[in-house]
Amino acid sequence: MTIKLTIMAMMMGAVSVAAHATTVTPTQTKTQASYEDIADAAVWVSPTDASKDLLIATLEGDGLAVFDQTGRLLLTDASTDILGADIRYGLKDGQSSMDIVAVGLPDEEAFAFYRIDPTATPILQQVGRIDTFIAPEAVCLYQNVTTGETTVTGLSDQGDLVQYKVRHRNGQIESAVVDKKGQPIAVRHTQVGGELSACVADDETSTLYVAEQNVGVWVYGADAENVKDRRLMDVVAPLGHLEEIESMDLVYQAGGKGYLLIADEGAGFLVYDREGEHAFKAKFDVAGVEEAKLLTASSNGLWIGNTEIEAPVYEKVTLSSLANQLRGVALNDLQSHRDLSLEGVKLVAATGETEEVSEDGDAADDPAFWLNPEDASKSLIIATNKKGGLMAYDLKGKEVQFLEEGEPNNVDIRTITDWDGSQVALATATNRDLNTLALYKIVGGDEPIQPAKAVGNHVHQEASEFVSNVDEVYGLCMYQAKNGQVYSFLNGKNGVIEQWRLTPTKSGIKGDLVRRLKVDSQPEGCVADDSTGILYVGEEDVAIWTFEADENASTQASLFAAVDGKQLVDDIEGLTLYQNGKNHYLIASSQGNNTYAVYDLDNDNRYVASFAIIGDDEKGIDGSSDTDGIHAVSANLGEAYPNGLFIAQDWYNLDAEYHAEKQNFKIVDWRSIEQVLQP
Repeated sequence: MTIKLTIMAMMMGAVSVAAHATTVTPTQTKTQASYEDIADAAVWVSPTDASKDLLIATLEGDGLAVFDQTGRLLLTDASTDILGADIRYGLKDGQSSMDIVAVGLPDEEAFAFYRIDPTATPILQQVGRIDTFIAPEAVCLYQNVTTGETTVTGLSDQGDLVQYKVRHRNGQIESAVVDKKGQPIAVRHTQVGGELSACVADDETSTLYVAEQNVGVWVYGADAENVKDRRLMDVVAPLGHLEEIESMDLVYQAGGKGYLLIADEGAGFLVYDREGEHAFKAKFDVAGVEEAKLLTASSNGLWIGNTEIEAPVYEKVTLSSLANQLRGVALNDLQSHRDLSLEGVKLVAATGETEEVSEDGDAADDPAFWLNPEDASKSLIIATNKKGGLMAYDLKGKEVQFLEEGEPNNVDIRTITDWDGSQVALATATNRDLNTLALYKIVGGDEPIQPAKAVGNHVHQEASEFVSNVDEVYGLCMYQAKNGQVYSFLNGKNGVIEQWRLTPTKSGIKGDLVRRLKVDSQPEGCVADDSTGILYVGEEDVAIWTFEADENASTQASLFAAVDGKQLVDDIEGLTLYQNGKNHYLIASSQGNNTYAVYDLDNDNRYVASFAIIGDDEKGIDGSSDTDGIHAVSANLGEAYPNGLFIAQDWYNLDAEYHAEKQNFKIVDWRSIEQVLQP
């Protein structure tokens, strides 16, 4: 567990809050019906007209109610106790889609789902239910903006957090992951701590905020396939700004900005940045609201639950009135969850996956490929475990060999002519253990990865590997010139790129450091195009650059594509080429949004599209996320992969029941990618 707290800064901030609190006056708009215990609410945003937005409120023992934007009661259902409410849009089933609200049924230990359709009677129609093993007191939905996959999360006042992956099928909402008896399987269950009171998910940043009522706000990864270590965003006084957290919501703005809003019974209403470390921005009170317990954002204001008056109601506060009175808070260019999408991203399903690596944590990193010259269907994936060695996998993902040696980070392969005229597959890898360039030959058989001997003036005293002068060896790729000469480019974390000429001799592989290139900050992924003599280098936070690969060429870099927050979202990680005589693509792992950007090198380097790798729950294969290394193969590999395949490292690897496993590599049939790249 990682907890990030700057105690002195938070204490200083708490003093500042008390001094600069402001009071906002609500409008005359309020709900025109009162209930004994209003519990939570969510706003359905109309796609065409903000005046047609709906406030959907849960009322505990009084069920739920729907109000229009004037506060007029449109529907009530008091058939059961209901707590929690959240809304998402456009859950798809083929050409059909629906907007839903999810609520908790604490007495029944279940979630219920209602379709929202203002043109129908009734406006809400129950379309599903998932039985669980906690009494959900708070509910939040998360929808991955890349894949559209949706989860529902519930919290109990006993500290449980439980999450289910849901799907729209045949007009119903159901669990996408079930056991052999068809019963829902939770894709996440964790014990957060003490009493939990609220949650909200940020779809755009894949962030889940969880309020531990008397402790603080925890930040998790929202996606079941991308669960990062939690951290504390803010805590209760005297170390932080909070006292007793009751509810939370988000205000989105174009360009990734916006705010997290918190209703705190003791501290009032608080505003935090969505970006970075979620800096505290402001505090406000609402005139006539004695205790800040409930808030929910709409397209043009906040609905505030006034629970302490004799007849509790929701009251409206305009965002413009907040912006006018809160220093440093800008509330313009607002968006709803309906507006959040990643344009141009196509979806492909993983066809297969390798067995997990042997080490926990950040271990699997970079794949390469050995094409068996005798039988392509018996080719091998050669990949790195940077905590322990190199693996060889067959095309079904079964581990053939694990060579425990060093800490290899990146690996690449070229077929060369050996000193005796024979053809041999030479692999090179960066070894972080010794800060060296390691050599291997791939020979097939039961132990296909064989260490090769390094000779020359740069050999390490303790190992047959070449000593690098970069600060820390990192990325790597190979290049073969048209005359057959082979090279290895080795990237250092300090931005220096070494070019090594590798020459086979009778006594081993001779290595000569022939050139140094440079980018301004940390690079990792690189790939060299043997046909054009161009080297592509990914400077992780900045851009993809090109260099001439010839050892006597200029060292000047040219910009290929910059990080833009859309096609490329830092970090830029793996780079690979797909070349089949018809298509000539560069593919980049855009780690920041879990996609792979494709560029057409035969058409002025035009951006073609981005794709994401999703799982196949029926096969028990998860998708890929936070990918480091990638590799594309265009050869005919037999019946399973006639047009080749694509390999991607998966940072968060899950089994069929969404239990965490060690990292691995996902395999995609290139035909699936080919289909989504068609215009």
